[in-house]
Amino acid sequence: MDAELEKLVEAGKLTTKSAGQLENLKAGTFCLHKSWGFGRVREWNLLLNQIVIDFATKKSHPMQAQYAAENLTPLAPQHFLVRKATDLASIKNLTREDPVALVQNILESLDGRASAQQIGDWLIGDVFTEMEWKRWWESTRKTLKGPDRNPRRRSVACRRAAGGI
Repeated sequence: MDAELEKLVEAGKLTTKSAGQLENLKAGTFCLHKSWGFGRVREWNLLLNQIVIDFATKKSHPMQAQYAAENLTPLAPQHFLVRKATDLASIKNLTREDPVALVQNILESLDGRASAQQIGDWLIGDVFTEMEWKRWWESTRKTLKGPDRNPRRRSVACRRAAGGI
């Protein structure tokens, strides 16, 4: 465990469990918060018992370390939102080259289930305009369904993509 975190645990300002969770939220780590969404840890200021997060709508937002440990979910480098933030060009390329792999990555990032609306929410704005999204999704959805899939269940294609189309 980080020496600074150990000091906070010894001082009773953090639980051991929270300190362990904060180990995964070092500066530069991308994370999710249920209300503020996607963000990146900017810095730790453990002297003030805070970490600072840059969210899309709340830049330089300070959080108490305990609260951050309990409410932020660190994201792996392969998470779609991390990939989109760090390498948007490759995401745009994937929309053309391998749309099934892109949908699969989004589904894996959403624990295997997503509606078309959720997928669109993550792609519209940075990757597609609304019109481009609709065209791309119609084409991609047909590819996901394919001839060997049950056309009566619309969401089945998305769930199947998570299992490896």
